[in-house]
Amino acid sequence: MTQRRPREINVNGWPAIVSAVVLGTIGVLSFIIQPGVVQGYVEHLHVSDARAVDLVGLEMLGVALATVFMALIGTRIDWRVITAAGLLIAAAGDASSAGATHGDLFGWLRLIAGFGEGIIISISFTFVGITAKAERNVALYLVLLLTYGAFGLWYLPVILNRIDIAGLFTVFAGLSVVALITVPFVPHGYGAGSGARPGVRQLPNAMLAVALAAVLAYNVAQGIAWAVLFLVGTSAGLAEQSVANALFASQALAVGGALASVFLAERLHRDVAIAGGILGGAASIALLLGTPGLVLFTVGVCGFNILWNFVLPFILGRIGDFDASGRMMSFAVAMQMIGLGGGPLIAAPLIDGKSFRVVELVCIALFVVSFALLRIPTLAHRRLHAPA
Repeated sequence: MTQRRPREINVNGWPAIVSAVVLGTIGVLSFIIQPGVVQGYVEHLHVSDARAVDLVGLEMLGVALATVFMALIGTRIDWRVITAAGLLIAAAGDASSAGATHGDLFGWLRLIAGFGEGIIISISFTFVGITAKAERNVALYLVLLLTYGAFGLWYLPVILNRIDIAGLFTVFAGLSVVALITVPFVPHGYGAGSGARPGVRQLPNAMLAVALAAVLAYNVAQGIAWAVLFLVGTSAGLAEQSVANALFASQALAVGGALASVFLAERLHRDVAIAGGILGGAASIALLLGTPGLVLFTVGVCGFNILWNFVLPFILGRIGDFDASGRMMSFAVAMQMIGLGGGPLIAAPLIDGKSFRVVELVCIALFVVSFALLRIPTLAHRRLHAPA
């Protein structure tokens, strides 16, 4: 008796796309407001700046471990089963964290929550990656999470004053449980995809490794910056709410950056967009060296966030063109989350009291390294593409 294949959904239908976008946002509930969470740990848990950065680093370590698991074997499991498992793990980790904010196990509970979040993030990105209009759908995903992030960062100081850290994690746990309603709209696996794009050329494994190293370096830089931005502002003497306002502005304007990537996708050469996005991000962080005033700080964080979300669809599109199997996206997401998770862990020991100069210089250097590394497989891909 032959085993009946599960019936697939239409991944290009709006129910599926909306589910992917919602799941992606649920996966980053904590990360996208990470600068405010770091400050919340300092203010409400009364820990040092370095310990606060280390706590979010543990959560992102959980995310990174989950995305590695998903890249290696997770996407071989029915995507609906693994998505439900990820949502329940995240909910359990958040609910447990809410009851142990001052306990010795708090950091490990954040790691567990991060593991669930990483499963959700990996599935949602891979899900979007197999749709026919992946770049558009990535932009829609970014618009929703950035809108949440903008208002979340703006109101987070007020929210934490009312419900504390425990209340925040209780809300996160509830949202993860509610998100289970999206599971029936998740495809069962890669078989639901719409096929390769015409620009895809298979690169050798060595080149794929270099491309993944570029993604890793870029996201380590992002993880470092995103973890310390709030602290950079307050250490420069800016008021906490002023820093929150600047980060809100950066998130709001980043929506425009994400949308611009869609509108310019056919008008702007991808290599130009990638160069501007990565090197412009390095320049934005350079503006924060020293003790920036409110205007310079706002310009720096806005430039950083706009360019981050502008360039991300271009980077993912470029990475996807290097591999004909379609599985490169799950490995790229793993590198992305390892970088974002490793960034805070790298940043924490580099913080010298209230000085963030070394942290910022390392961040800038990693941006430049990531751009240089990505050029190597890009040029190899161009040589393969030219004869066709």
